[in-house]
Amino acid sequence: MDDLPLNESEFVRRLEEANQERFDDPDWSFNDPQQRAILHDEGPLHVTAGPGSGKTEVLVSRTLKLLLVDSVPPGSILLTTFTEKAAQSLEERIVDRLDAIGFGDAVDANEIRVGTLHSLCNDIMQEYRYQDYANVELLDEDGQQLFMYRHCDFVDYISGSDLNGQWDTVPEAIDARDEDWRFFEELHGWQVHDQHGPNKWQATEITSKLFNRVSQYRASTNRLRRHKDRPWRACAEGLEKYRETLREQQRCDFARLLERFIEFIDTEAGQRFIHGESGRERPALQHVLVDEYQDTNPLQQELYFQVLEEMNRPNITVVGDDDQALYRFRGGTVECLIQFPKRLRERFGTFVESVQLRTNYRSTKDIISWCNRYIDNHPAMQVDGARAPGKQPMEVGRDGTENIESVRAILEGNSDAEPAAIAAELVDRMHDTGYIDDYSQVAYLFKSTKETDRWAGQFVTALRERGIPVHNPRNKAFLDQPEVEFALGAIIRALDPELDALQKRGIQGRVTGQIQDWYDGFDEYVDQHDATALDRYVDQIGTELRATEDESLGLNLLDLFYRILSFDPFLTWVESDDAPARGRRLGQLSKLFDAFASVSGRSTLTASSWANSVSTKFLADFYYLFCGYLHATDFDEPQDPHDQLPSGFVQVMTVHQAKGLEFPVVFTSDLDSEPWTFGGTYWIEEELAPYADISPLGGEDERSVRDEIRRFYVAYSRAQEDLLLLDQADTPTQLTLGYDDGTALTTDWFDGSRRINTPDDFLDHTTGSVGELHDVDLKRRYSITGDVLAYRRCKRQYGYYTDLDFAPNHVTQLFFGRVVHETLDRAHRHYAGELDGSTEGTMPTDDDIERYFREVAEALKTRNIYPMSEDAEQTALQYIQRFNRREGDRLYPRVIDTERRLQSNREEFVLEGVVDVLVGDDDGREIWDYKAGRRPDSGHELTDYSAQLKTYAELYRYARGSYPDRGVIYFLGEETRTDAMFELTFDDDTVQDSLADFERTVQQIQTDREAGNWFDITPADAPSEGTCAECDIRWSCPARPEYSLED
Repeated sequence: MDDLPLNESEFVRRLEEANQERFDDPDWSFNDPQQRAILHDEGPLHVTAGPGSGKTEVLVSRTLKLLLVDSVPPGSILLTTFTEKAAQSLEERIVDRLDAIGFGDAVDANEIRVGTLHSLCNDIMQEYRYQDYANVELLDEDGQQLFMYRHCDFVDYISGSDLNGQWDTVPEAIDARDEDWRFFEELHGWQVHDQHGPNKWQATEITSKLFNRVSQYRASTNRLRRHKDRPWRACAEGLEKYRETLREQQRCDFARLLERFIEFIDTEAGQRFIHGESGRERPALQHVLVDEYQDTNPLQQELYFQVLEEMNRPNITVVGDDDQALYRFRGGTVECLIQFPKRLRERFGTFVESVQLRTNYRSTKDIISWCNRYIDNHPAMQVDGARAPGKQPMEVGRDGTENIESVRAILEGNSDAEPAAIAAELVDRMHDTGYIDDYSQVAYLFKSTKETDRWAGQFVTALRERGIPVHNPRNKAFLDQPEVEFALGAIIRALDPELDALQKRGIQGRVTGQIQDWYDGFDEYVDQHDATALDRYVDQIGTELRATEDESLGLNLLDLFYRILSFDPFLTWVESDDAPARGRRLGQLSKLFDAFASVSGRSTLTASSWANSVSTKFLADFYYLFCGYLHATDFDEPQDPHDQLPSGFVQVMTVHQAKGLEFPVVFTSDLDSEPWTFGGTYWIEEELAPYADISPLGGEDERSVRDEIRRFYVAYSRAQEDLLLLDQADTPTQLTLGYDDGTALTTDWFDGSRRINTPDDFLDHTTGSVGELHDVDLKRRYSITGDVLAYRRCKRQYGYYTDLDFAPNHVTQLFFGRVVHETLDRAHRHYAGELDGSTEGTMPTDDDIERYFREVAEALKTRNIYPMSEDAEQTALQYIQRFNRREGDRLYPRVIDTERRLQSNREEFVLEGVVDVLVGDDDGREIWDYKAGRRPDSGHELTDYSAQLKTYAELYRYARGSYPDRGVIYFLGEETRTDAMFELTFDDDTVQDSLADFERTVQQIQTDREAGNWFDITPADAPSEGTCAECDIRWSCPARPEYSLED
């Protein structure tokens, strides 16, 4: 292997040779703008990259250049992109290219920080043990909505309810503010009542949007508190209260996460992140690379700029395309990309190099010409500031497409049914004639994929009527699926058998109609599926309620859900491989129950003392908070993150879904589309501009028109071979067709061979095919504990929790392990002097340990993770204090790092793990793993623990080149040090044998996943009785028939 670093010419030569082999093209090379971007030296770089211009390849190659030419340590590079899938794709491409040019073993690319900005901020603050972020739960979208409904005072203000506490900006009397909700009518959905205003869930949605925009636009709440209009003053105070509530409840949402990270930058922990820690083998941050910068918001921009201010030089590369900015409705401001050179010069006083990637290697000449004409000639896009300065039209990068007509139209009839039928027949014929190899090479793109007549309904129906499979995960039909309706009906029937609590609690509003529908639907589904055993079980719950007044039923909501799933038809739906989507939907429903429990509490269900139901207090929460959220929200279907574009299905997508993708054949519809100005996106920009870090260009109508043009530009530019405009006759508008030399295009442009009235009009003018389907699957990630040992313990349980994504219920099992690991981590940080009030080199006392323990325990309880008992909690504290006294003075001075994440790229998967403690001194390196309980008697369990440490040893070797000298498994429950410590050494033979076992298990997992073979287990396969006794799905397990609930 040649020595590093490489010179630039050698680097480019090697990379081009690797890509020539990869693309099977001996003439493949980087074009000049690509080379300029890749080889850029230091300082800021601004790259505008049009569709199909090789943006990702350039970003990967620039990262490789930093590693191999500039000798930048991998851990000194921060690389952010828009989605987790895109982040993993970047990571795998970097590893692939390093291997291809012969440096896979010389550079550990796994140390590059790659991810979405939110995931990186969360991980970094946890990794550096930022005290203000310790034990914080990051809320997803569902969690944020549920938390806001329960805990946000401004929601009550908007919905006209009583307010908690003292407000500076709002009068106490409701009648003095009962019309304030009208001020925000631009944000009201169509369901908000004209006289009574928003209900609490509608108020939650309004509040979420307002708070997110105030944060994302960096609007000053201090200045907003002086706004002339009281509702904005209340919004500012409400956001400040909400931030305080999040901190008190140890929660954080995505917008506030970035605010917390900006605070983190100025702290001692943040400085360690940016400037490095040589003692912990963490290099300083040197380069930031940002993908999809066109959808950045001012809060994200400020975060990047503050990081740059702390670095030695503002080394940032931003890549994006202002013409493909789609996310204004989520706070994105395209001006962040358009004005990047100006803003960075003003902030840092330095030159910004700009490069435009304008050669499109994706599409035919005809498609590129259509896209260029559409975006370049539209008057709305010719306004100064609407596009990046000096932007040039895209050029054709493919040979042999000069004389091909690729842009055509199906414009027929006066209803969607007619063009839908022609398009479906054409797709059918394309497949039959071999023009397409697989249905997934065809995409239908819409503004909304709801299967209604207004949107995608007629087009999807026409495809299905021809037997063409359709993949449409964002049809917002999750709650309409029979398995979801039936499950909710069963839950309600069990909790409130006669809807007695619904009446006595006075539950009101539209949600009552939905609850009644689910309740009534239960009987219909029982009859339809002959579910008599389930019906009897639900009746049995009702009998128990009547017999156990004010007493516990001995189960919580998720317990009840899993028991219901043990009966048919649910059991068949989950465990049949004919329709895995049903199991995934029920898995998603379990996650929603879990999110509800996280906010409302995981208390055991008790019988009511005054209604024939469970506790009416619980049911009020369940009806208003949980059922209300379901009723108010359009849920997408769950997707397999590793198979988001399944082969064999026509892809029906929104344009936003299709961003970053390409398809041989694209149908795009909604050609009569008008810009969407409802929802308040543009109104909020206007209102907040004087108080925020935004400078929107033009009025609301102008901005909405430009956003719609960008949406169609993205839709048109997804096509590789064929772009077909699809709609009724005479529906296309100037907005959707664009202009040509100042004149609005009409549908006359398609007269002749470009107009398709029958499939033959297309097929008679095409030859050959679009080529074979090329699947690009991302590698799955496997860990020894979360995957291999979990699968070996019980593959059925593994299938439920990991493949179908069900939420585990028994969180009491989590408490003991979490409290031990997190308290000991604080003990290590105490000794390192990284906690407030601690001095470096000072041992924590028993009192210190108890204080840290209580902080961790209370944080876990805040998130509804409780110990099994007070005795169990006290036992955990005693274990930790004993460990601290016995091992602290020997161990803590030698600790290099704790909770060290490691990973290794294998040929078919990514191996990952977290080492509890990495120890080192002159005598060598050790890896330690804590076990919260006692040393097992079973040799089998010790073998598994040994395999765990050997896996970590392999990960360490992958990162550092050699195995650690020793491994220690420490059982905190043991009285003596001799019994507590299980030690092992590592050699190549034993580690590789263990790794071979690991890989064989991974192969078994992948085989079972492909076959859907999780559930066929026998009594001989059953894990230990203790494992089964705590298993959520034991009620229907063929290996443990004694748990069956059926008569």
